[in-house]
Amino acid sequence: MGRRQAPVRDRRRSELTNFFRTGYRAAQGAFLLLSSTDRWRRPFILIRRVLTAPMTLRKILNVPPVVASYLLSRLTRRPIVLGRPFMLMLEPSSQCNLHCPLCAVGAGRLTRPQGHMPLKQFNRILDQMGPYLLHLTLWNQGEPFLNPHLIEMIRYAKARKMTVLTSTNGHYLADGRMADRLVRSGLDDLIISLDGISPRTYRGYRKGGDLGRVLSGIDTMVRTKKRLRSARPFIELQFLIMKHNQHEIEPFRSLAKRLGVDRISLKTLQVETVQEARQFLPRRRSYRRYRVENGSIRLKGKLGHHCRWIWFCPVINSDGTVCPCCFDKDNQVPLGKAFNAQSMDDIWHGRPYRNFRRRILAGRDRIPLCQNCSEGLARLVVRKEAV
Repeated sequence: MGRRQAPVRDRRRSELTNFFRTGYRAAQGAFLLLSSTDRWRRPFILIRRVLTAPMTLRKILNVPPVVASYLLSRLTRRPIVLGRPFMLMLEPSSQCNLHCPLCAVGAGRLTRPQGHMPLKQFNRILDQMGPYLLHLTLWNQGEPFLNPHLIEMIRYAKARKMTVLTSTNGHYLADGRMADRLVRSGLDDLIISLDGISPRTYRGYRKGGDLGRVLSGIDTMVRTKKRLRSARPFIELQFLIMKHNQHEIEPFRSLAKRLGVDRISLKTLQVETVQEARQFLPRRRSYRRYRVENGSIRLKGKLGHHCRWIWFCPVINSDGTVCPCCFDKDNQVPLGKAFNAQSMDDIWHGRPYRNFRRRILAGRDRIPLCQNCSEGLARLVVRKEAV
């Protein structure tokens, strides 16, 4: 009797597994569709990232308590933290080969220690956090491809089942060997900055850059993907909209289509002073995230007293300093040291993080670090378009 029932149980188990797998894939498709439209992109972008990430049972079970603690914190105005971060931003390098005038690194304004994150420390952090991570961002202030161990970092992360993204100014992609290693590494998304389609316009901001070299690198990446029959990495060209290049937006769209990339993003510019605003902000107001009036600049949107970053995603700079987010460019609010004996779990639940979460809930608009932040204002910052 038991032998007869075994095939039946196996068949039912298989049917149940297929049912859930089909439902999961349908949910993935629905959220991808909804999050690709302007109306629904903001509410669904986080859920899309969760659903499209490689999954394990531990990772799945970790997400609900993290999200619940964030929502409960907003509701009660008390810093409640459950679970472990399911997103992480790591800075492979805080150095850069270009000298972009509004970049803290390029303009020489960064005062914290600069260098490359050691592979050993990167692996140690991933060993601690990897069992819970769905999403890893490999960039912050510098050029990630300056770190000689970037490919190894991507492979190490992919072996721990997570979505991996990186961003670049594109000057290190023309080498066919690098493109081949990058595609084979399993990288999911690659953002390439391209703020002009003519050499003069491009050099207007990317000081020291070579447009021809960047275009050659993009072409090499697209060809390498085709040769290896790989859908990844998903290639996105990013265009910072400025006064001197806003006339090239339509030609940029056409160029992206000819190059064969997957997506473009049009991003508004971050400035810190009225002088920078007058020099760089585009004339068309819809391309700005600021109001410039009465000798001051002000974000168009209203800052809410909450922040997903400090509940979902720690940021670890190349020197091991843990800080609240990518807007803390110079370690103004250090929350821990990831390279020390202290574990990331202790840092995440420690007093400095808890106190900063409490400050956010009490009045984010009163924290100097947050006053130029775009968290919660995604519609003012970037527009993504399929090519």
